[in-house]
Amino acid sequence: MIESGRAIALDCYAIGKSIPADDPIGQLFQTDLLNKSVLIKRYQPALATARLDVHVDTVVYFPYDFENPYDGGESIDFNGFGFPGFLLDKVSRGAESPEMVERVNKDVEVLSLVHSMHSLDPFMFKSRAEQQGIDKNIHPDYFAISDSEWDKIRLPIREKISRLVTKALGGSQDGQDNPTREKYIEQFLMKIWEAKDIDGIEPFVKTMKIAADRAPEVFFAWKAVCYYQVRFSDLGDDLKTLFQWTGNNDLCFPTNALEVSREEQNFLVARRDQLRDKMRAGHLKAHQVLLEYENSYNQFIEADKPQAFMDFLESKSANSYLNLAAHVSVATHSCNLWKWYMGQYGGRLDHQPFMELFDGLAALNGVE
Repeated sequence: MIESGRAIALDCYAIGKSIPADDPIGQLFQTDLLNKSVLIKRYQPALATARLDVHVDTVVYFPYDFENPYDGGESIDFNGFGFPGFLLDKVSRGAESPEMVERVNKDVEVLSLVHSMHSLDPFMFKSRAEQQGIDKNIHPDYFAISDSEWDKIRLPIREKISRLVTKALGGSQDGQDNPTREKYIEQFLMKIWEAKDIDGIEPFVKTMKIAADRAPEVFFAWKAVCYYQVRFSDLGDDLKTLFQWTGNNDLCFPTNALEVSREEQNFLVARRDQLRDKMRAGHLKAHQVLLEYENSYNQFIEADKPQAFMDFLESKSANSYLNLAAHVSVATHSCNLWKWYMGQYGGRLDHQPFMELFDGLAALNGVE
């Protein structure tokens, strides 16, 4: 999990120890213990009666050995009851002080920001920090995204939003001969991009039939859907290769199978079928969300039929964002894990490395 990549894990210790002690911004947390922790996102199917399809936990992992975090430690759900008290006890060791309580409370605020995100992707982390107006208080190393990479993701999203804003305002899409109009569109664009408030764009929010109090989060979810659309596309080739390996009965099985009992072989085959079903279902779900989004967007832009897109923004964007975040994060982790084992051992694996990889893929994709 620690080496899964930034979609799922944020290794605070690995990042923080490279930041000089006299840095004006400094490390992410006030308490040394949290600066040596690993933050992990865990995805689980929600109950059938839940409003959202996926339940996301934020897990704080405290290694026993900070220099070797793989050697075990304590894992605590941040949203579990009593986390601030648990952290205070860990930090103070029974000797609490007002200054210590203040530091812990500030750290809980940062953790609350992290918990509000559905994944730890650097783009989404930076976007959420910007939305909350605290991005300048977080060292750029924690975002781990260059200006060029930021623009590579940002510009296509802004283009998509710009086209829709232009359409919603009822004008042509070039607008080059109307500087006032372009300035007005840019104002709308920035408000939607920042997703902080709706000051000055109330008519647009009303036209799109978005509840005013929900508009900032709807805009953020919309931007997130656009982002995960970009990430989903980037994953295409890696996922295709992983699916081909998983779908191959010879490759997705230990080479020394004769040393494995018939009972264990049958159990492995059954779990392999489950893994294939889970991976296929997750991929189809993400594809379905993006197809619905694209269809509703194109209906608005190309056919002057805004209702489907309005419905997507108002009632579906948050759940769509969550489903995409979960799938893209799990798929990214799965690809990273698979590529590491292929690089170490090649395409045919003996029993031990195969089971390590297979159990990891199964756990990520929710196979019991």
